[in-house]
Amino acid sequence: MSSAWAGGTDAIIERMDKMTALYIEEARKSIYTGESAVNCEECGEPIPEQRRKAIACKYCLPCQAALESKSR
Repeated sequence: MSSAWAGGTDAIIERMDKMTALYIEEARKSIYTGESAVNCEECGEPIPEQRRKAIACKYCLPCQAALESKSR
């Protein structure tokens, strides 16, 4: 083992924890937290009540899936 790694484990773990916290923070910012829309903002179709109650959403499930696949 290299002496460069000796004693550096805590610093590496701390850096990874900070990076993970930043990633989670950015992911949370991208989550829509407002009130659910009654109709999909993409196609205009009604959003099922159970979906609206489960999560705050703006899109029906097919449009949400299409938008997510485009962003990848």
